[in-house]
Amino acid sequence: MVDIVHAAASRAAPRHGTDFERWLIARSFRMVVPLCRLGLLVATLMLLLVDPLLFANGTWGDRPQHHQLPLWHAAAALYFAVFLLYAPRLAGHRARKACLAWCMALGAALFAWFGTLSWVLSGDMSTYAIFLLTMVCVFSYPGALRRALGVASTAALSASILWFDGGSVFFTSGAAFNLAALTGVALLLDAYLMTMNRALFDEKRMVEHERARADAVLFNALPMSIANELKRNNAVATRRHDRVCVLFVDIVGFTRFAAEHPPDAVLQVLDTVFSAFDTLVEHHGVEKIKTIGDAYMVIGTHGATPLAQLALDMLAAVDAYNRHAGGALQVRAGMHVGPAITGVIGLQRLHYDVWGDAVNIASRMESTGSAGRIQVSDAVWQELRLVFRFRCRGTIAVKGKGPMCTFYLLGRQAAVGGNTGPDADGHRRAAELRPRLAT
Repeated sequence: MVDIVHAAASRAAPRHGTDFERWLIARSFRMVVPLCRLGLLVATLMLLLVDPLLFANGTWGDRPQHHQLPLWHAAAALYFAVFLLYAPRLAGHRARKACLAWCMALGAALFAWFGTLSWVLSGDMSTYAIFLLTMVCVFSYPGALRRALGVASTAALSASILWFDGGSVFFTSGAAFNLAALTGVALLLDAYLMTMNRALFDEKRMVEHERARADAVLFNALPMSIANELKRNNAVATRRHDRVCVLFVDIVGFTRFAAEHPPDAVLQVLDTVFSAFDTLVEHHGVEKIKTIGDAYMVIGTHGATPLAQLALDMLAAVDAYNRHAGGALQVRAGMHVGPAITGVIGLQRLHYDVWGDAVNIASRMESTGSAGRIQVSDAVWQELRLVFRFRCRGTIAVKGKGPMCTFYLLGRQAAVGGNTGPDADGHRRAAELRPRLAT
């Protein structure tokens, strides 16, 4: 119940952003995190090793900008560290989107500062160029914010160089033109990558849709555990079970019914009844194996109780159908529990099936049973006699097995723990027949 409430709450909660935007932000986070780890490592090494060494040997120290470099390295290390510490705590889309926006804005200001220092000290702006292209390639962000920040940071860098360096060399050497051209290329690359991201997202959605359709077909043909194993290993291992409960249910007189009604009406009846059976199978957590004509086969590997209750519910479902549709359908069912082998056979149109004596005896329990009854073997009665009510049918001849003591499953016990009640006579007759069958 709690899971249902949580699921309903999550469906009711507003989703911020389109699916593409959410995918884009999540993808950016996955790409930015390792980049920030690398940036933190480089900035820390520069601050703790390279800067002290260059100051110690006299390479740095003559100009004011030299003293700003360690400060910039410290600011960069703090920038990367704060993102790495804060980012894992952001689970929602809106929070991650805002974090990326601040990260891009602060990064643009930080690298415009470094670009100014680099130009004044060495006439080089390659680090800023790397940042500009990295922001385009890594920070996948919807809207025009990324492009606006790229233009703004380039303008701020140009103004800063003009202010601190006079700008003569910056403009006469062609550096200003190169920076403007780089910004233009970044804008074009931004538009191209956004188009590619959209195409990639659409392709992933298409692949996921086709995979979901394929999985739906696979899960409809095979039990979920078997289908998952087939997806993982491309094969399914044959399994031997010491105790498998097998249930067969058959519509009595269906051949005559099919001969007396048009095919579409016959199929509609089968679909209605078997769809109800499918719902019950899923409810009880057992596995439908197959339908053969008007026969329905189910197995359970966790005891006979779920299948016994399923068989009772199936009879009740048919009665409900008859009352609703004015029909006169009857079913008979048979159950047995014993060893069996399960596996998938074939290369095309894979088929999950069960083999073994338990299957054969369960089929005989159904075919020798009576309409509206659930006939079970002595093994099923032994397992369920304290939980369900039975009536001993007596000894019947079972093809390939000889005489067997069988029972009709009637329903659940009114109170668990005793053999009193409607099935007491059945218990007595079973006790009398068992020694005779053993001989």
